[in-house]
Amino acid sequence: MDRGTTKKMEKEEKVVVVLLIMALSSLSTAYVFFGSELAGDGKAEGKALRYTHESEIGEKVTLDAEVLSKRLTYTGDHLLLEVDFDSEVLSIFVPKTAGAEVLNSSISEGDFISITGIISEYKGRKEIRVERKEDIIIK
Repeated sequence: MDRGTTKKMEKEEKVVVVLLIMALSSLSTAYVFFGSELAGDGKAEGKALRYTHESEIGEKVTLDAEVLSKRLTYTGDHLLLEVDFDSEVLSIFVPKTAGAEVLNSSISEGDFISITGIISEYKGRKEIRVERKEDIIIK
């Protein structure tokens, strides 16, 4: 090989190294911001855990409870349920996009329902956010 070819290879190698550094930087950034979801830490993913008083924000849980009250929100047409679970009043949030109107017409106060959802926090209180209308079953 002559000197021109050697210098050209060095430039190409530098470009490859820079591209690898950029790719690793992007992956590192993605891990920092989305690490728990990408690493699969078990929260909000896969099989739902049985809800307990010690269940934590972000966990996907399931529970059976009695409906104490229900109402559609004034803005957004989301469904809010208050349920009795083991002497604890829990709020269940069903977004409009998850079938709030359909569930509102089929659920009555006093019904026993099975709920699957993600634990979140609203105004300092735990609530369970339902992702699909199929995640609530009337018993």
